[in-house]
Amino acid sequence: MRIGVVRFDRSIGKTRTSKGENMSQAVRTHPLTADELRQYREEGYVILGRVMDDATLEAMRSEEARFRPRPGMNQTSAPEVTIFRSQLCNQSEVVREFCCRGAHLPFVKQLVGPNLVIWWNQMVTKLPDAHTGKSEFPWHQDNGYVAIEPATNVTVWVALDDVDEKNGCVWVAPGSHLKGLLPHKAKNEDSWHLTVPVEGDGIPAILPAGHAVAFTGLTLHRSKLNHTDRPRRAFFMEYADAEARSSRDLKEWTPVVASPDSWLVAGQIPRT
Repeated sequence: MRIGVVRFDRSIGKTRTSKGENMSQAVRTHPLTADELRQYREEGYVILGRVMDDATLEAMRSEEARFRPRPGMNQTSAPEVTIFRSQLCNQSEVVREFCCRGAHLPFVKQLVGPNLVIWWNQMVTKLPDAHTGKSEFPWHQDNGYVAIEPATNVTVWVALDDVDEKNGCVWVAPGSHLKGLLPHKAKNEDSWHLTVPVEGDGIPAILPAGHAVAFTGLTLHRSKLNHTDRPRRAFFMEYADAEARSSRDLKEWTPVVASPDSWLVAGQIPRT
């Protein structure tokens, strides 16, 4: 397992004056290059660059705050150190607009194809957790929770804060998608987290706020603890071919478009 650091090429997406000075950073508009597509095929991930402008980033941060449970609200057990809020497209126009019309969609179509469905989306807030050690999310494949066929689905993970090794950025295991769907098991009896044994540390995707990394549904990834004194906010989306099917047990399969939480975002649903 190679160990290194993935950093966004800060030259991508920047506008420059005639003197070459960086004035502001715009969302990336040019397509994924041949090298980036090759990296995605061979290593299972690619850094997309900036996919949220300042206004969208602030709007998504506001939605994160709106959907985050207030302290003590409906609380019957110890407070969670990682807060998950799923399938927000039906609940938020801001989220739906980004999921269905965001600057990342042209790249997703390059990776998946022209007929595109978003079938899962989730806000993830990792609270400061230097002492309890409970905010780590173990190695897993997204398809280990819900399998997708064909497994051409892609996850787009967007940082709502600057993320690095200190506050719990996502880590990827390059090339792990080539192993196919791996057997997952519960981390322990009290956890819903699934995990897969992985040798090596993987590579951290260090991203500025508003930037994204894309990885396949079979790419092993994880996140570590948030050692800072501030929450680490992120939003991720899972896209699949409009003809794809999903299954939780690899026995019964359902078209992803059958879910009330799925949205067709590009192309059409092919008719057979």
